[in-house]
Amino acid sequence: MAKNAKASALYSDVYTVEEFAKIFKLSPEAVRTLIRNGEISAIRLGKQYRIPQIVVDRYFAQALSPEERGFGMWKRNRIPSLTYVDRLRTRDRRTPDVFLKDMAEDVG
Repeated sequence: MAKNAKASALYSDVYTVEEFAKIFKLSPEAVRTLIRNGEISAIRLGKQYRIPQIVVDRYFAQALSPEERGFGMWKRNRIPSLTYVDRLRTRDRRTPDVFLKDMAEDVG
């Protein structure tokens, strides 16, 4: 394998703004706006941007169902499921018995 081929295998694929826009059916200007607003990570090379494969993967992952994404998926800064549940528990002043009774009534 040539030296350049080995080196390129170490780096992930990158996309131009136009390629990213085509994948997600956006305008290139919309992609640039997302980059400037910090919603898409990109590498700036001179006057051009390159968007790493991991960013594309992350955007595809957002298409997962809420169950697949876990708790707190609607937040800009996602939090671990256990942390989210613990926060809910601290706000809920019901005793475990009352909580279980309420849950049984919701199911029934």
